[in-house]
Amino acid sequence: MIMNKKCILTSLLVTLFWNSYSFTLAEDADYQIADSSKIPEILSMLASVTESNYNKIKTWEGRIINQEIITLRGQQAADCLKMSTDTEPNNLPSEIQRIIAKSIAYKIDVENNRFFRLSDYTAPPSYLDPKSNIVYPLHWGSGESIFIDTPGHQIEISPLSETKDRAILSRIATKNRAGAVRITDPRKTFYIGEKTLWLSLSQISQMLQIPNIEKYGIVIKEKDKGGLITYRIELSDPGKDRPFSVVVLNAEAGFNRTYIENRYDNGSLMSKTITDFVTVQGIFLPQKWEMSQYFPDGGLMRQEVCIIQEQQINTFIPEGIFSEFTYLKDGDSYRDTIRNKTYDIKAGNLVEKTKK
Repeated sequence: MIMNKKCILTSLLVTLFWNSYSFTLAEDADYQIADSSKIPEILSMLASVTESNYNKIKTWEGRIINQEIITLRGQQAADCLKMSTDTEPNNLPSEIQRIIAKSIAYKIDVENNRFFRLSDYTAPPSYLDPKSNIVYPLHWGSGESIFIDTPGHQIEISPLSETKDRAILSRIATKNRAGAVRITDPRKTFYIGEKTLWLSLSQISQMLQIPNIEKYGIVIKEKDKGGLITYRIELSDPGKDRPFSVVVLNAEAGFNRTYIENRYDNGSLMSKTITDFVTVQGIFLPQKWEMSQYFPDGGLMRQEVCIIQEQQINTFIPEGIFSEFTYLKDGDSYRDTIRNKTYDIKAGNLVEKTKK
């Protein structure tokens, strides 16, 4: 069944809400190229300042308003529509966008690298045909999900059974190896790829000082606006003039990255992330960010917009927050993919299921 006009209007209003935030652009004609001999010094300074800021965070909690759009094309789009909606086979579009809006409550023990997340839908998930603006509602159940990430493992707790009106009757916890699942984590705003910003900058600085090796090309541009410095770092492959990556860092955000882009070999945009920072108790923290990924033809592949509300730092977080057993009850299930075993929860303990 195709969603009615009222639902379409609601979806468009939600889209307008997310697009109403303005973000700082990376390009600016006022940049001046920095002296190449000073690049290692600048990179070391940026690494020191950003690491010092992050190290002041011991615990961190808040709530994220999140919207994610994922584009599916061709047969994948058709298969997903047939499986998840009531769409007739002869009405299948060639491209659809899956839209999921969530509220994410998070608590982070930064010192011990432990992360907790409780998420739920804020609107029914749907598919959108971007050409016709037709919205297809998804078959969906409860959107509640609990995720715990620790240095040793990850735990995901999701509904196992529920009523027709989506009230949860039982849950299943799945234990995976550390790093198995990537999730929305505000700490990633302090990263470039899989490394922290300061580690990435330090490594580039060290590389530039090693003689007789093939190096990435690096240009640093800077501008001074009322005493506030902004740096634009452009990285290119050895022997190429066109940058494959651009990072913008400015003093107003504590020199944390406010913009990063990556490009395909042909120069077309692959991805970009724009981040706004605020200060909380004198520490720079992200307030909102928008990440977009693109197909080589320029079409939107994926977009995630996050706005943080009610964030606090360096408050007490109870130990039980990071234990899966805080959220499980008798009758729930437990699956350990590391040991390849399944259990039932009985009297608060794990009881291994016997194989038939």
